[in-house]
Amino acid sequence: MKYLVLLCDGLADRPLKELDGKTIIEHAHIPNINYMAAHGMCGYIQTTPNGMAPGSDICNLSVFGYNPKKYYTGRSPLEACSMGIELSANDMAFRCNTVTIKDDIMESFTAHHIEEKYVTNIINKLNDVFSCEGIEFYKGVGYRNLMVIRNADMELETTPPHDISDKDTTSYMPKGKGSEKIIEIMEKASKEVFNGCIDTGKATNIWLWGQGRKPALPAFIDEYKLKGAVISAVDLIRGIGVCVGMDIIKVPNITGFNDTNFKGKAEYGIHALKDHDYVFIHVEAPDEAGHLGSIEEKIKAVELIDKEMMPIILDGMKQFGDYKILLTPDHATPIELKTHSNEKIPAIIYGSNIKADENNTYSEHLKPSFDLKDGYKIADLFINN
Repeated sequence: MKYLVLLCDGLADRPLKELDGKTIIEHAHIPNINYMAAHGMCGYIQTTPNGMAPGSDICNLSVFGYNPKKYYTGRSPLEACSMGIELSANDMAFRCNTVTIKDDIMESFTAHHIEEKYVTNIINKLNDVFSCEGIEFYKGVGYRNLMVIRNADMELETTPPHDISDKDTTSYMPKGKGSEKIIEIMEKASKEVFNGCIDTGKATNIWLWGQGRKPALPAFIDEYKLKGAVISAVDLIRGIGVCVGMDIIKVPNITGFNDTNFKGKAEYGIHALKDHDYVFIHVEAPDEAGHLGSIEEKIKAVELIDKEMMPIILDGMKQFGDYKILLTPDHATPIELKTHSNEKIPAIIYGSNIKADENNTYSEHLKPSFDLKDGYKIADLFINN
């Protein structure tokens, strides 16, 4: 048996008046995904545990099959694992977004999808400015970078910048033990890095959040008896893969948005199943469109997934005989909110031995064959049942 997970980040949404009361999924032209829904089983997953935030870190841990309440230690340490950054027990990692803030308003949490050449300038300058303070900066992908503080004694509450688009940032500064130091770093960076001495594109500052310490996750092969691999453009998802002992499959020209190599992800995923049992393909584009509040870009994202990826996946899986496909978001990223929400999300399980249920199309409004209140149990349902 071969298993493929297609994780469409932030795909789920809410009814929109601009679409005559339909959701993005209901409006989009997605014949291949609807075929899976009509010939598979559909249901709901509560990927965000009670009392936790609907972040991609927490929700993807659930889909991988790991209980976030037991294993979650923060977002950034997972990204550090992907980047090969060694953390000791006393070190703390932070996500370091390049952002655009104008008159204290979060104009863009991506610095308008900053180009790599500007990020290189910024990270190099940050390391020059903070080299004597035990603070290290690491370049990631696009606006997604990392900061590490060695021997950090902090207990912080921070806010993801994508939660405060178009809002006054002064109300969302870090709080708690050590917050003064984090605010000081952000203010110093504003003055000494984004002051015109280097070209920073449209970025005006850094925003620090998603802090945490080194995680300890059991190996996927020990938990589920399958050799796994991960395909993703973002360090967070690759980091989860690294932490659970999966292989990371590199695909050329993947970006995390609608200009990504959709076909390449599907092709490399099918090829990886020749020597793996389980492949997790992550597609970031719907989430980015949701954060932008762009109906057009989010429709485009789901239609590109259906057109560019699904024919390759549906045809490619047949060569293995026995197979299953799980198509699911990690969380909703509603256009109206421009950020994540914690409602249960719709999923499809399709495969060679899956009997069709009553659903004819895929949407947020299903007749569920399963309804998992503990979202991390989806892996056991998908793999073992």
